[in-house]
Amino acid sequence: MPPAGAKSADGAAGVAAMWKQQVVTWDRLRPVLAELAGSQALEEVLLDAMLEDRARERGIAPDEAAIAREEETLRGYLDQDPARADRLLSEVRARQGLGPTRWRALLRRNAILRAMVTADVTVQEEQVRAAHDAAHGPRRRARVIAVPDLRAAQAVADRLAKGERFEDIAAALSTDPSAARGGLVNAMSRLDPGVPASVREALWALAAPGTVSPPVLVGTGYLLVRFEGEDPGDGVALEAVRAEAERAVRLAQERARMDTLAQDMLRGAEPVILDDSLADAWSRVRTGATRSGQRPPG
Repeated sequence: MPPAGAKSADGAAGVAAMWKQQVVTWDRLRPVLAELAGSQALEEVLLDAMLEDRARERGIAPDEAAIAREEETLRGYLDQDPARADRLLSEVRARQGLGPTRWRALLRRNAILRAMVTADVTVQEEQVRAAHDAAHGPRRRARVIAVPDLRAAQAVADRLAKGERFEDIAAALSTDPSAARGGLVNAMSRLDPGVPASVREALWALAAPGTVSPPVLVGTGYLLVRFEGEDPGDGVALEAVRAEAERAVRLAQERARMDTLAQDMLRGAEPVILDDSLADAWSRVRTGATRSGQRPPG
């Protein structure tokens, strides 16, 4: 048992844990927690506060039904099978440290963000067709090699022409995360909205498995794409699942707008941080994000 009076009334100080004869206090834990995840925790708290202010201004007050819908939406993203969705959700929550407090805050945050952006979302017919194609159309399997410039892409093409294996070059040189799989990426449909158009067009222009595309400009680098094979569609007509496709498009647009809004709100946040460990963590995360050209997480 902890020593009498070890825990303060508000829980902000005192004994956090005990192991054998060792007492771990919150004062000892605090700087470690701040370095480990303090910046992310502060961002979440700040974003929640900013969102609550905007929600009051706009008369937005998510009820329990809205929060429950957010949980069902997240389950739907994970899997259509309820049992598998539950299992995957448990894994996600464990991996991301989403206990009861942060999970509830996340759902409420999403409900407020969705209410703020939903009026700006429009669903276009071509987007619906693309969503249907991605879900039900034929899909091509591919490998890719990502390199930083055209000279490197041409050097890869020369090595391929001499008979080197695409998989080996991808594993050795590619800057894409698929390098660990010999360049193998997820299968993609002709209109898959989750894949850059230039990559899809290059893949679907290839006539037969085993052929390789010319270098494709993607962002500031280049990709070479090899056609591995094609899986047929399931034959489900668009009109049979139109409502499902439209909902998928709407949810994707809402998610993108929600993320952008949250990032824009956090970008201007300049809190006065009084804890040295937390201030150091906050500064390091932002310095690293600036150098990498990325916004900080949150």
